[in-house]
Amino acid sequence: MTPGLVHKVFAGMSRTEEVRKRLHDIVVEGSLANVFITFTGGVFITGLALMLGANDFEIGFLAALPFIAQIAQLGSDYVAGFFRNRKTAVRDLSAFSRQIWWLLPLVLLLPGGWDLEIMLLVVLVSNVGIMTATPAWMAWMADIVPEKIRGRFFGVRSAMLAVIAVVTALAGGMILDIARKNGHESLGFGIIIVISCLCAAAALVVLNKIPDPWRKDPSLNFTWARLWEPLTNRSFRRLLQVFLAWNLSIGIAAPFFAPHMLTNLKMSFTLIAVYSGVASLSAVLLNKPWGTLIDRFGSKPVVALCGFGVAFVPFLWLIPRAGSLWILAFEAVYSGALWAGFNLAAFNIPIANSPRSNRSFYLAFFNVVTGLAFFSASVLGGVLAEMWKDVSWMVGPQKIVNYHLLFVVSGILRLIAAGLILTFHEVHEKSVPIMVQFMGYAILKKISVGRQLFPKSHRE
Repeated sequence: MTPGLVHKVFAGMSRTEEVRKRLHDIVVEGSLANVFITFTGGVFITGLALMLGANDFEIGFLAALPFIAQIAQLGSDYVAGFFRNRKTAVRDLSAFSRQIWWLLPLVLLLPGGWDLEIMLLVVLVSNVGIMTATPAWMAWMADIVPEKIRGRFFGVRSAMLAVIAVVTALAGGMILDIARKNGHESLGFGIIIVISCLCAAAALVVLNKIPDPWRKDPSLNFTWARLWEPLTNRSFRRLLQVFLAWNLSIGIAAPFFAPHMLTNLKMSFTLIAVYSGVASLSAVLLNKPWGTLIDRFGSKPVVALCGFGVAFVPFLWLIPRAGSLWILAFEAVYSGALWAGFNLAAFNIPIANSPRSNRSFYLAFFNVVTGLAFFSASVLGGVLAEMWKDVSWMVGPQKIVNYHLLFVVSGILRLIAAGLILTFHEVHEKSVPIMVQFMGYAILKKISVGRQLFPKSHRE
């Protein structure tokens, strides 16, 4: 990704070269960090856990660790105060949290019976560091990216990062499949972890170039009143309730899509990467339009519309089976498009609804509450999956297993949570029907232009 390309993409968003340079660095840093995130999460970390002998409860617990680690975000301001500024805190915590992964290639090469436990510990410690830095990073980025282009910028940035994730996942999938085929699966995981650590180090170099315009040193003073301040804000409190319910509905099944693909659907890492790539490319195509909709209509209607759409995703996973995966082609496009809009809008909502003077702490509180919801749901999902591990029903050609039951539970809870989204209100928000009407008009206009450009040939 060259500086010229990124400058061209964001040229219409800012009139100053300095701001464009900052936007470019944010994208490059995110791209390098995304290699690390891809290789140390999702199907790759699940595959590593399965190789090390993890059961369903441990898979659920593994997926929950990043969210229990979000409790550390409550100390974000105090840690930033210890470092004297946000930038130093984010930089140093990111360095420690990502470079600790060098332990895993060493563990995989050494004999011993504690591999899984050490992996879980590395995941926990790494996520505690990252989560501690996250609120400061979000507040830092919010101060750099002008509010009037924030939706479009992060939409374009997310699209670029999605392309990086696709390439990374495909490369990682091929490395693991080749290593597995030759009986060196541990070596394959070691290689991708080494690559991820090197990319994280490069991201750190770029991050260090980005200035922090907020010169005020964070306070180290702790008060109970400040700790509970977000709950006294009526609008923010309602936002917490809505996303708490949403994360409960997502977390109960989220850890089990990857093991379902690996164990029940018999998909290779490369095929899973292709599936993920299709979903990511769908997100790439729609990230910028979603960002434009957010800037025009607000985040709430986008979250509500996408939330209802995402609620039906778990039910689609009742259809595929080993040797019959055709529905996943549709599901990848469908879910990728909707998650793109949901995640982008959900990223902007807590930022827009937290006061600038105390934004870091509000964001930390939001992430902790919603993260605990996801953690609890994932652990519960692991318990249920382990309890239902002997479930085996034949419904036509489909064999119903424990994961299918979790998908149904998640789908029902998502529909309830999506309904709760409608009860939250933003300042100057537009209604969902108005936005849908605009989207329909825009689509019809595109179709009309297409017909004019490619008129139907006349019969002779």
